[in-house]
Amino acid sequence: MKNAWGGFFNRDFFLGIVISSLSLLSVALIPLVGSIVVIFTPLPILFYYTKLGRLRGMAALGFSLWLVVSLLSLISPETIFPLFFLMGLTGVFLSESLQKQWSIEKTMLIPLFSVLAVGTGLLTFHSLQSGQFPWQFIHVYISRSIEENIRLYAQLDISSDQINLIKDNTKPIALFLTRIFPASVVVSTGLCLWLNILLARPFFQKRGMPYPDFGDLTRWKAPEKVIWLLIAAGGMLLIPQTLVKYSGLNILILCLFIYLAEGISIIGFFFKVKKVPFLFRMMLYFLLLIQQYLLLIVVALGLFDLWADFRKFIRPAPDPGL
Repeated sequence: MKNAWGGFFNRDFFLGIVISSLSLLSVALIPLVGSIVVIFTPLPILFYYTKLGRLRGMAALGFSLWLVVSLLSLISPETIFPLFFLMGLTGVFLSESLQKQWSIEKTMLIPLFSVLAVGTGLLTFHSLQSGQFPWQFIHVYISRSIEENIRLYAQLDISSDQINLIKDNTKPIALFLTRIFPASVVVSTGLCLWLNILLARPFFQKRGMPYPDFGDLTRWKAPEKVIWLLIAAGGMLLIPQTLVKYSGLNILILCLFIYLAEGISIIGFFFKVKKVPFLFRMMLYFLLLIQQYLLLIVVALGLFDLWADFRKFIRPAPDPGL
């Protein structure tokens, strides 16, 4: 793709470095905003890697990572630098997947497994380097994160009773989060990939870049066999043996995430058929992010759609002009 400057080091090359670097830096330097921005960090990398091609895309990503690591080494040496490498690779894996014109399931799963494989390798390397087993390394990291959050809550004027409650239960909370860490990572990575795939579409189409035709995603349904996995996971929760019990809990969380995706597709179908304004759609999606009870309703919607097929009850809104 030719543009104003031409050559290898063209305008898009430098724009890709700047925008990717700023998105990565915001994750580390703006704590409250960074926890949200991190989900969308792969998007600029995905876009510029696709636009620049493999060679220039990898070169731009390499420069971005070098710049970010160099700056953060001076400003915040305790930053977990492999995380930035992983976020960069997420954009690369997504770009390669989208260019293959696969189905939405394959476009999601191939990058998901790739990111998890690289992440597992990095985690194992750093944990052994620190003289700890991976699970010990994770537990220590989660415990420190809880302690940092307690300090942050104290600065936000949250009631001392709530803070003391968390302090008194730091160990069991850290242990529980460590045990559900596998499912948490898969769900958070899957959500990140899903959002970046959806958000990439208007950017690609506006600039005339090829983007896969996934069909009508508002009609997406979870495979029927998932229900048996859900039932098996529920049965495992009844077994008192710790490994079996928490393995079942991790599987259960993954199944519920799949049904959450189906529930959201049903809501998207309702919005499309009823022609709900964009602003109201965004307001509801935002409420889903901050209200866990609404998420449970959406999960139930996706789960019971297996029998109810809710979409067949949704009819177009009557035309006011008739």
